[in-house]
Amino acid sequence: MLLYFALRGVDFAEMGRALRDAEYLWLLPLAVFAIASHVLRSWRWQILLEELPDAAGEHKRVRIFNAFSALIIGYLTNYAAPRLGEVVRAGVLSRREHMSVSGVFGTVVVERVLDVIVLGLLLVATFGALIDQSEVVRELFLYPVAARFGQMSIGAVVVTILVTCAVGFGAILLIRRWRRSSGRLRSFVDQFMAGIASVKRTRRWGAITLSTILMWFCYAWMAYLPFVMLGMTEPFEITFFDAWHIMVLGSIGVAIPAPGGTGSYHYVTIQSLIYLFGVTQAPAATYAVLTHAAQMILYTALGGFFLATGGVGSVTSVEKNDATGSAEAGL
Repeated sequence: MLLYFALRGVDFAEMGRALRDAEYLWLLPLAVFAIASHVLRSWRWQILLEELPDAAGEHKRVRIFNAFSALIIGYLTNYAAPRLGEVVRAGVLSRREHMSVSGVFGTVVVERVLDVIVLGLLLVATFGALIDQSEVVRELFLYPVAARFGQMSIGAVVVTILVTCAVGFGAILLIRRWRRSSGRLRSFVDQFMAGIASVKRTRRWGAITLSTILMWFCYAWMAYLPFVMLGMTEPFEITFFDAWHIMVLGSIGVAIPAPGGTGSYHYVTIQSLIYLFGVTQAPAATYAVLTHAAQMILYTALGGFFLATGGVGSVTSVEKNDATGSAEAGL
């Protein structure tokens, strides 16, 4: 449905001509930057995992290939079930490295929080760079959100806040009660919190910072090269920094819980290109479709390869192993 609204009114014949005339030799460096970005993310995740004890209670260096393959399998899963990929990649890595699945998932949560913080800073920088188009930015991103909240009555807002607080408070009390009475749950929560605390225990903040900067640098090139491939840099005066802003704004669409950002990414990217950078509709849609399809094909190919060669294993069996370890720890 979102994809329909994003591509509604697009001249598909013009899109077809643009895709036919594209310089696909640029796909090779695009793939290099894409894989490099995932290797860098795997390296950052590896640093966090180093602070997590394995099943024997020892700290070890997780193999970066295992982190990389689990990450790609998680990305592949997100195309079928948004956000489930984070659970799957934790399960895959915990099975391969014989670590607690709840602890590994804690490091995944930390990694995603780091992404949110960096994206927030980049959005502030992007909105600052586009200050001369602030009214357009407000119409594209702020006004729709405000309108959705404006449709809610004061009473509905108050009730929503109270219900949310009550549910959260009740969940905390329930977990605390179960934690006292159940050794398995206590161990599960402790291992998860150990994963969360990995960011506090690590002393390799320089490596985390470097991997994050290089990773987002690769993302910027992944956003710029398709403009070159489609011959859009000169006609629409798209620079590397323009592509950077498009990449940051497009991340909003990817963050929306749609399968692989399908539809939401296209809509945000197309609207941003049209209203902020003066790109006409068909080229904007072509760029959105090409960039999204290229990543989907890469994730599908790599994810399918890792599934065929190493296998994802049964997440249920991982959870059983984790639960068995938790039960033993509680005895």
